[in-house]
Amino acid sequence: MDIIHLLPDSVANQIAAGEVVQRPASVVKELVENAVDAGAKHIQVVLKNVGKAVIQVIDDGKGMSPMDARMAFERHATSKIASAQDLFGIRTLGFRGEALPSIASVAEVELKTRRGEEELGTSVFIAASELKNQEAVSTAKGTNIAVKNLFYNIPARRKFLKSDSTELRNVTNEFLRVALTNPEIAFSLSNNGTVLYDLPVSGLRQRIVNIFGKTINSRLITVKCDTSLVKIEGFVCSPEQARKTYGEQYFFVNNRFMKHPFFHKAVMEAYSGLLGADCIPSYFLYFTVEPSMVDVNIHPTKTEIKFQNESDFFQILMACIKEALGKFNIMPPLDFDTEGSLDYVEPAAGNETPFVPKITYNPGYNPFNYGSGALSPADSDFEKASFRGNAHRHDKAPANWDILFDGLKEAEEPVQTTIPDMEEQSPVVPATNCYFQMKGRYIVTPVQSGLMLIDQKRAHERVLFDKYMETLAAHRIAGQKCLFPEVLELSASDFILIGDLLPDLEFLGFELTVFGKNCYAIQATPPDLSYSHAKEVLLELIEHYKNTEGSIRDKMKERIVLALAKAAAMSYNTSLTCEEMMGIVEQLFACKYHHFTADGKIIVHILKYEDVNSWFK
Repeated sequence: MDIIHLLPDSVANQIAAGEVVQRPASVVKELVENAVDAGAKHIQVVLKNVGKAVIQVIDDGKGMSPMDARMAFERHATSKIASAQDLFGIRTLGFRGEALPSIASVAEVELKTRRGEEELGTSVFIAASELKNQEAVSTAKGTNIAVKNLFYNIPARRKFLKSDSTELRNVTNEFLRVALTNPEIAFSLSNNGTVLYDLPVSGLRQRIVNIFGKTINSRLITVKCDTSLVKIEGFVCSPEQARKTYGEQYFFVNNRFMKHPFFHKAVMEAYSGLLGADCIPSYFLYFTVEPSMVDVNIHPTKTEIKFQNESDFFQILMACIKEALGKFNIMPPLDFDTEGSLDYVEPAAGNETPFVPKITYNPGYNPFNYGSGALSPADSDFEKASFRGNAHRHDKAPANWDILFDGLKEAEEPVQTTIPDMEEQSPVVPATNCYFQMKGRYIVTPVQSGLMLIDQKRAHERVLFDKYMETLAAHRIAGQKCLFPEVLELSASDFILIGDLLPDLEFLGFELTVFGKNCYAIQATPPDLSYSHAKEVLLELIEHYKNTEGSIRDKMKERIVLALAKAAAMSYNTSLTCEEMMGIVEQLFACKYHHFTADGKIIVHILKYEDVNSWFK
């Protein structure tokens, strides 16, 4: 008995839909790209329940004939490809003929379309790959397609959809990727009657500003280069615009969005020396190449694209971004290694009499006669003053070094007139409050087994995280009012996201009020957060939350608290007094899990005496 048979078209379409149609955002992407390919000048995207109920795309493109309207739902029906060779000359967005049949296999689809030269259009209704109705209707020029009840016939797939905020974020991402490549087309996006984006026809720079807000305009740096291999245009943002999470990084090739980690590395190389290790610059970069040099058909969503001679593209991209940054006088700081070099001491200001060191020496000093009672050079007032002065200039925190030297005063004062045997010299035990900073990053203090190094930022994160979690478990945090409320301007999607997080932010001590289109006024902040950092912290919270799945409500407060603790913690290179360091250490060791941050990073490390001794064997 034969066991191999052909799958029915409806089943084959559902299998294809598993690759092409994963969520409402996938449908929006395919339908909007079809509208662009149809030559539309105005494209509207209308959602109900973030697309779970209805996704409607309306365009004023060229429309379809009655036969084309029906054929568009047949698998692998396309107007873009006639032969295999055409795959290497693709200049349109959709071409494989999988999108509409895949969508129609997992939803109810109603299509109305009319060509400009015809008086009547066509209406087609398909559900679960089955044609239910087709008739002539009066409709506007272009195409109006509505996808209803997505995954209604596959309940298991519907259960895997995320929260409304997550699905809307995915829809917005796909919508913006198309809008950023077509500034000559007007776009709009609405959900449940609320307009999220209304983008008029404009230039590319203005399109970016209309999407991401006015504040980005002054930070956009033009990138432009034209070679025989590739033409690269677009914008990168100045380093101060960089954030710690991904979100505003866009590559396009021949007006198609792409993901390319290798080219992202080229951008990061161009910013070398300008950004912190955990910062990511924003960029909007457009590649124009011969279609034969790229393969866009290696992934169902066509976002992963293969280039010929990728290493050449890497070098060109890195060079043109470096050139753009250089033209705007954005250069990495000079950071020469000063170890072992002489320090230059600034002259005293005003009429202040400079300190004149006194040097005591014995003209009859014999370096081979330790019993002569002569002073060694290291015991002179000059050497002591010089050592203290150098320490002060290197660390920029004299209190730290003063405490350290106070712990060593038994070895330094009074001046010894003879050099005792090393065996008779008892080891110096620093006081318990002996702390100093290392490179503005680590707090260092002696312990019984060696030296303890503490990452000061991570320690502060741990302390703040535990404090906020404890407070949230007990009661709501009372925020501190801002004397001059700062305005937080956001993109439409971020504005909606803050609205979703508002109850939890208020519980933490934030107070935000709507202040115009896509803007909030920051009226109050958590008590540990300074007014000047409130805006930065909220942006960090948004970026962190956008890159975290938000479907589990019970974990929301913990994620928000973690993001707040990270953003509110002191930065590296923050100078601390001995008392401040002591306070952080005491608070850290009062935490239950003091060795690790809430996201699992090491805070404390002990450099053991045994390990140090092994270096000198």
